[in-house]
Amino acid sequence: MIRVLRILALFIPVILGGFIYVIFRTEKLIMFSWFEYLNLSGKVNVIQNFRNIFSFPDWFIYSFPDGLWVFSYTAISLEIWKNSINSQNIFWILSIPIVAVFSEFFQLFKIIPGTFDLFDVIFYFLGIIIPYYISTKIIFKSKKHEKP
Repeated sequence: MIRVLRILALFIPVILGGFIYVIFRTEKLIMFSWFEYLNLSGKVNVIQNFRNIFSFPDWFIYSFPDGLWVFSYTAISLEIWKNSINSQNIFWILSIPIVAVFSEFFQLFKIIPGTFDLFDVIFYFLGIIIPYYISTKIIFKSKKHEKP
């Protein structure tokens, strides 16, 4: 049960990133047409009033949510495989984060549409490294307390 709760808690960064998008991003994004289709535009407009109260730097609005999503995916993947990385799961753990990083460089070289952003790359790498660092601390701590 505790493991299920830990996995559910790892979805919190996804939700936080989603709120940042809803509050601060342009209504030209496709998700806003989904909100309109679902008759949620009024509720979204209420949430968007937070943009009149708070001011954040561009990296927080445009790059931080992506890093949160990569963090969440990486942390959930590590949790699913009980913080063990091996040849059978490395592809699944790193597939989405690597696609995210490569997508930025593909934008840089105009292979795919979009605008390269170094902050996106930085937050993607932080989203990969931080869960790995945390999981190694968990593994080290649990092995330290095991009896020989």
